[in-house]
Amino acid sequence: METNRFSLTHQKIYRLSRPHDKLLTRTFCLLIFIIMFTPAGAQINFLTEYLLDRDIVEVPFDYKDHQIIVHGQVDDREGLVFLLDTGASSPVLNKSLGVNGTHIKDTVIQEAEGITPAESVWLSDLRLGEKENSVHVHNIAVLIADLSRMEKFLGHRIDGIVGITFLAGYVTNIDYTGHLLHFSKELSKSEASRHADEQKLFSFGLTDTNPLKVSSCVLLAGQLHTKYDYYFLLDTGFGGYLSVAQSAGLEAGLFKPDTPRIPTTNYSVSRIFQSNKIRANYLMLGSINLSNKVISIDYRNNDAYGQTGIVGNRFLQNYRVTLDYPHRKLWLERATEHDELDDAEKPSLGISVRADGHTIKVERVQANSPAQQSGIRAGDTIISIDGKEIDPEHTASALNMLAIPGKSITLGIKQGADPNFGTSAGLHTVSLKPSSPLDWKAAVSEQDIKHS
Repeated sequence: METNRFSLTHQKIYRLSRPHDKLLTRTFCLLIFIIMFTPAGAQINFLTEYLLDRDIVEVPFDYKDHQIIVHGQVDDREGLVFLLDTGASSPVLNKSLGVNGTHIKDTVIQEAEGITPAESVWLSDLRLGEKENSVHVHNIAVLIADLSRMEKFLGHRIDGIVGITFLAGYVTNIDYTGHLLHFSKELSKSEASRHADEQKLFSFGLTDTNPLKVSSCVLLAGQLHTKYDYYFLLDTGFGGYLSVAQSAGLEAGLFKPDTPRIPTTNYSVSRIFQSNKIRANYLMLGSINLSNKVISIDYRNNDAYGQTGIVGNRFLQNYRVTLDYPHRKLWLERATEHDELDDAEKPSLGISVRADGHTIKVERVQANSPAQQSGIRAGDTIISIDGKEIDPEHTASALNMLAIPGKSITLGIKQGADPNFGTSAGLHTVSLKPSSPLDWKAAVSEQDIKHS
């Protein structure tokens, strides 16, 4: 089962147009949507300030498991590790830091499955980058919550999350190739004069998830069908490619009972929710055609109707991303030749093997895979690949060929005991053509439809 290491899937705002219906439905925020307000009687009049140490500040980041990890500080606490998440409205700090701020109120973070307690506070200074080359915000409302489960899911330390209210005063450029964040107050003249060609350079007008808030998450318009408009959250906290809520996928006809799928798992701050990987038969993100791409169909919030889709880093990493938040504009400039293959579409033979230094034995054969279709069974021994016998000296390279088959492959098989007859059928060869697990499912589904 494939796992996307982390998606900060709180409660994202979404807008959905049903077929033949352009009305704006009730919106919900899926990635941290917290309604924060000052309790009655409290006198808090802080003014949020957005400051840069120079005209353009460059902040390096680490790209781990398709997550943007950046270093910064809170007040005088240096060396902190943050997740950059455009799908989170407010910054979040780990409760274990013991950061003190001016209390606003006790609140909660609404997640994909349940809620997490949090405290809303005013913080005097939050910054990213090094001294004299930093971007910082004075007097900003943040949430204090327990992020220990998120650290466990990510597999490394995380001190906090930098959300959209931190980015609201800047033009933010994400260079996935150079692992750099660029912050400025305005677009450069060359950037401002650009015109989208809808081939390499794309332009999006952004929609606020909550028009009543000074700053909120932002949405990109797309389609799940030629007559089904759908909105996607810009979400660098999601390590996947692109996801669609199951309820919307079903209504748009993108996800049907017989659609080939591979079950997988996603994480929110402290909980797990289920997804299916499918190959989208039709999908547009603005003028970008994503039809036939592998995406996630998510079951979250009890599949409450009309949640937004999510655009994550595996999609965004193919572009140089410019988020002009003050003008609600997004530019995507293609930076790569090919998208990274999803695990669900990587060519595979569908076998798990074990080597003991002398032999390679088949431990498991996946249903509907090329290996199963060729008659390979658990307990069989692989004695040759493409006519070359496997010996201890070349076991490692043989394992690599089996794990990452680049072309059709011929295996010499010594069959193990047949579980039905208790006998061995001797030696034989089989030729296998690797294909993606989703294509195995598609072939089976087509057969089922023909015979039904």
